[in-house]
Amino acid sequence: MLRRAKAENKPVMLDVVAAWCGPCKIMDKTTFSDPGVVAWAKKTVIPARVDAEKGEGRRISARYQAFSFPTIVFLDGDGNEIDRLVGGFGAADFQRGAEALLAGRSRFLLALAKLKAAWNAEEAIPVANVLAVRRDLARVRPIALRIVSEEGDLGRPEIFQVFAQLVAIETLDDDYSAETGDLIATFLPKLGNDPRRAFLAAALVTGLGKRGDVATARAVAAETLLAVGESSPYSADVLAALGAAERKAGNGPEALLAFQRAAALAGKNGAAPGSRVERQFDLAEALAASGKSAEAKQAYGAGTAIGPMDTHLASRAARVALALKDPAAAVQHARQAVELSSGEDAGAQGALAAALRATGDRAGSSAALKRAADLDPQNPEYRVAAPEAPKKKAAKAS
Repeated sequence: MLRRAKAENKPVMLDVVAAWCGPCKIMDKTTFSDPGVVAWAKKTVIPARVDAEKGEGRRISARYQAFSFPTIVFLDGDGNEIDRLVGGFGAADFQRGAEALLAGRSRFLLALAKLKAAWNAEEAIPVANVLAVRRDLARVRPIALRIVSEEGDLGRPEIFQVFAQLVAIETLDDDYSAETGDLIATFLPKLGNDPRRAFLAAALVTGLGKRGDVATARAVAAETLLAVGESSPYSADVLAALGAAERKAGNGPEALLAFQRAAALAGKNGAAPGSRVERQFDLAEALAASGKSAEAKQAYGAGTAIGPMDTHLASRAARVALALKDPAAAVQHARQAVELSSGEDAGAQGALAAALRATGDRAGSSAALKRAADLDPQNPEYRVAAPEAPKKKAAKAS
């Protein structure tokens, strides 16, 4: 789809639908069957459609946060969103709206262009909110950073919301920017004992850990817990981030201590079930790395017993089971993750590949790894070297 868009220098018109969606069916029978719209689409765009509740459509709808149907998302050749139309449209209104959008004249794109021509923080806030809802990190990041750095007042709820949305998206995408980290470091002391301080601190500690700055990560974690106390709903996240930083730095005992405290606080403070599972799995992996197999199995069992797991948690359970040298359980968890995602999650396929490899199923592992690479070609963990062609035997001299 995207390759064709690039080759033909056309945008993609991605129609996100659901099988039960009445307006989607009406648009199929009217708008998308209209001869004028059909001719326009053939000349102007690369049409595509996904069902948001089936197969790969789940991943794509989540990628563009398209959960109201129908949503028609227009993308450039790199898969970046241009803008979208939401809801049912008659043929004339749809074509008019799509043409205006692709010409940069939609209400949202005009607002974005106005900001580029003449910056106004108050007008930028609603634009940033729209981009955040769409999880459009590339466009929301510079706007949110400018709002926060120039306004300099996280005490205003609307500014804190913009910044918190940016931090949340960077966390979800595992894409931490140095600029965001610098702003968090600047504003943390100003938040005093505000419970929201721990939310921002957890992101900062995670970013510091990825950069290998464990000393600063320790200082931020200690200052935060001193300021907000351990009863904050985000205190466990701060400690878990510190544990990850210590582990990356090769500090096994320190990582184990942080993960133990994080798991205890998650349970004590009534964290969401998914968060409690994560903290138990963190602890199980740290205990296994420390050679404490019995305690690791206990933490793993506590995590799996908390409740139903989503794709991500089932994939993590598979990785933990491998660390505990239980490949059969790892395969069971990984297959559950693949089933939950209808085979469309790279992490689930990667976990399955590792689990099958541990059981000696090389063919199954290779197939799962190839699927993971197809779903996430940028991830080096999933890249499989092409097998070498068999060498031809040298011809015998006659």
